[in-house]
Formats: sequence, C-alpha cells, structure tokens
Amino acid sequence: MAGAQDPPRRRRILKVIAAERSVRGLLLLAAGVYLLFNLHTDFGKKADSIIRAIELDPRRHFLHRIVTDLHDLHASELRIIAFGALGYGVLELVEGVGLWLDQLWAEYLTAVATSLLVPVEVYELGRHPTVWKAGGLAVNVAIVAYLVYGLMQRRSRHLAQGLPEDPEPTERVRDHEDHERDLRDERVP
Repeated sequence: MAGAQDPPRRRRILKVIAAERSVRGLLLLAAGVYLLFNLHTDFGKKADSIIRAIELDPRRHFLHRIVTDLHDLHASELRIIAFGALGYGVLELVEGVGLWLDQLWAEYLTAVATSLLVPVEVYELGRHPTVWKAGGLAVNVAIVAYLVYGLMQRRSRHLAQGLPEDPEPTERVRDHEDHERDLRDERVP
C-alpha cells in the first residue's frame, strides 16, 4: 500500500479526493445508464416542465437555449453521450476506489487523468466563463498539484533512504529468480 508511510493528514485528504471521485463516478454511471434506457425521450420537454415546476421563465435566453438544445438531441447523440458518461464514470470510480485503498497507481492515474482535462477546462472557461467552470478548474488544478507534490515527496524520501520507489517490482524479480532457481534445481538429477 502506498499510504502506509504517508502522514495521517495526507491520507485524510486523499480519502476526501477519493470520496469526491467515487461520488462523481457513481453519478456519471447513473446518468449514462439512464440515458441508455431513455434514448427516445424528449429531454427538451422534460427540461421545460422542470423549469416551469420551479417557477422559472423558460423564455429567458439562457433557459430557452438549454431547452432548445435538449429538444434537438437525437438518439444517436444521446447514445454517444451515454457511453461517454459510462466510460468517464468508470474512470472516476476506479480513481476513487484506488485512492481510498491507498494505492500508489491510483495517485498516478488521478494526477494524469485530471491533468489531461485541464486544457479542455481552460478552453471552456475562455469560451463561456462561469463561476462553476472556474471553481471546477481550480479544484482540479489543486488536486493535480497536491498529488504531484505528494508523489515527488515520496520519491525524494525513498531516494534519500536508498529504497526503491516501489518495492513491489523488486520483490517480483526476486520471486521470479527464486522460482527459476527452484525449477533448475528440480531438473538436476
């Protein structure tokens, strides 16, 4: 386990990140499954009825554009969105479970996967700036920075102690060498 030598504060923060990733993953999986089973639903009508139910004016430009865009979605587009949500949801869930279990690979996966989306978020923020997009970008940049900093600290700590970064591969090599030696010994009469 990666977190065994990490300070308790770092492990608590990783658990918070893990919980956030897991919740997002579950929500994306639920959305993907819902979309797959409702490909022929008119989501424009649904959005319009929800907007009216919470007493908003659906003629406002922003709300009208959402309703129109949702109304124009075809089943093939919904299928693509659904599979995208399912794939991204699985990735988020894998990150969350791995981080919760203090797995080193999960820290690397989360740092890489999250950093790959930062340019897209910056582009979207530049095109249509909103407080939500700015907040999401700030959270993701903070998560990447925190994970990379922690990974660099772990690496420098292991190098200072003369330990390998990940002791598992060394153990696997030794186990393989022992196994090969055992096989040779069995063949010798």
